Amino acid sequence: MKLLMPLNGFLSIFLLASASNVSAKSEPLIVSTKALSDLLVNSTLSAPANVISLNHSVISAEIMGRALSIEVEAGDTVKKGQKLASLDCRSYLLAKKQANAALKVAKTQVNYSRKQLTRNQNLVKKGIIPRDAFEKIEAALLTARADINLKKASIETADLAISRCKINAPFTGQITQRLVQQGQLITAGTPLFRLMQTDSMEVKAKLSPNDILKLKKSPLLEFVAGNTKIKATVRSIIQTIDEATRTQEVRLSLPKNIQIATGLSGRLEWNDQKPQLPAEYIIRRGKKLGIMLAHDVVESIGKAKFHPLPKAQEGQPSTIDLPKNTSIITLNRYRVKDGDVIKVQ
Repeated sequence: MKLLMPLNGFLSIFLLASASNVSAKSEPLIVSTKALSDLLVNSTLSAPANVISLNHSVISAEIMGRALSIEVEAGDTVKKGQKLASLDCRSYLLAKKQANAALKVAKTQVNYSRKQLTRNQNLVKKGIIPRDAFEKIEAALLTARADINLKKASIETADLAISRCKINAPFTGQITQRLVQQGQLITAGTPLFRLMQTDSMEVKAKLSPNDILKLKKSPLLEFVAGNTKIKATVRSIIQTIDEATRTQEVRLSLPKNIQIATGLSGRLEWNDQKPQLPAEYIIRRGKKLGIMLAHDVVESIGKAKFHPLPKAQEGQPSTIDLPKNTSIITLNRYRVKDGDVIKVQ
């Protein structure tokens, strides 16, 4: 009997402790909730992008000659048609003089052949001269006329070469490099300058096909670099998907006469038109990402329910196809588990 009483005492204490633990476990976890509509936001999407010039060309000589003068230096801004350099043109001027002189000779020969043909037309009719002689005179006239066309072409060729003695800017831009020296003897094809077009800039970015669909629906696109924000519009989408990155190249137009450096790196930003749930409310349960819902709530008591989001990605906002009045657990969302009894405060 002396041993039985202590055992009964211990048993009573154990049962009381167990009952206390069961009671503690059955107490609902206090949580806070918000309607899905209060949490959704229009998220800003972005992708790496950089500014490019439509033309950054090497300006080369088209004729042979010696550089007489250099009119611009690296860093200078030039307008379309502005002279950049001059080449020695004396040999081409002499060639034109020779072509003009040859043209006069050819015209003289045509006049002589025409008069001779006119005189011999009556003679051949009367049979005074043979037909073969008349045909030779006629052929000489045709040859003289063809020679005139040849001499005119020589003059045009000389004029073209003379026009190329002055190197002019093909478009408005900035000289980024001077490759020719004054007095240098150059040949056709020798690089002289590098000219970057400054009045026609574009933004280049690479996006996934899914992001491109969102980009098309966005009312506002901006190229952002530091504190600089410039509106952009889609000009073209290259219809080729890169096999390595699974992206497509997008070209965007910038406002004309915008002053911005070519090669500047930044980001292309746009708003997703479909509201999304911020990443902070998306939690992981096992291998799945999702949200905790307050389910079957009656007089502030309900159950927690884990709702998986198959398209969600770690650390990124996600779209949700649930009614806007769905109650999302915000406070204690990381502690609560699927099926737990909760009390909504």
